[in-house]
Formats: sequence, C-alpha cells, structure tokens
Amino acid sequence: WFIMNKTTFGYELKACGFNKDAAKYAGMNEKKCVVMSLVISGFFAGVGGAIAYLSGTGKTLPITETLPNEGWNGIPVALLGFSNPIGCIFAALFIGYLNVGGNYMQALNIAVEVIDIIVAVIIYFASFTLFIKGLFDRYQRNKESKASKEGGKA
Repeated sequence: WFIMNKTTFGYELKACGFNKDAAKYAGMNEKKCVVMSLVISGFFAGVGGAIAYLSGTGKTLPITETLPNEGWNGIPVALLGFSNPIGCIFAALFIGYLNVGGNYMQALNIAVEVIDIIVAVIIYFASFTLFIKGLFDRYQRNKESKASKEGGKA
C-alpha cells in the first residue's frame, strides 16, 4: 500500500496499469513498469507459496495429474477484496476459512465436488454485492442527474 500510494514508483506502476500509452507519452518507461510489476507479483506469489508449503502446516504437493487449486483462489480474493491491499487480506482470510471448512467437511465423508459447489456458491453470493453496489450507484447517479435537470428547468 505504501509503495503504491506514496512513492513515484507506485505512481508510475498505476499510470502504466491504467493506460500504458499515456504513461509512455508522459515520459515513463512503460516496459520497465510492466516488467517490474511482473517481478513484484511473481515475488509475492512465490513467497505466498513458500509460506503455505514450507511453514510446517502439513500441506504438501501430491504427485497427481492435476494442479493444486491455490492459484485459482487469488481470483475470488482480488474480487472480494476489491483489489485493495487491505481488503485482500480480509478476503484471503475468508477464502482460507472456507477452504479449511471444506477440509473438515471431507472428514464427514462429504464428496469433494459437493464441497466445491458449496464454496463456489458462497463466493458467488459474496461477490454479488459488487454487482448490487454497481446497481445502487447507477440508480443514485440517474436520480441525481434527473434532479439537476429538473432544477435547471425551474
């Protein structure tokens, strides 16, 4: 949060993320920004994976023909956290508790597919608030624009 909001490097990263061509026109090295954002995100992804698998939690990588689903968990975390660093912390805790709860449900001999469906439904309903918020914001903007038009006519 500090780097993204309080430093010129963070400003450049955000500018390149919003519009790479405009950042280039403003004199920023857009290729450096893209490479640095990939390096930083790869670093944090590696640290997150190392913490999950090397911290003595008992989690291991089984040798199977499928990939573990930890990489896909980042999508609902970013969605539920509104891509805000502080929000993503709380969203990650929420998703983590859902996964732990799913593991406990397996101990009750509930099929893994049913657990995945339950977790997906919870995530969809939680992310549905973003859609509802967008509808309310649009309704509020329309209401304000109608009020300003009516006020201008009088």
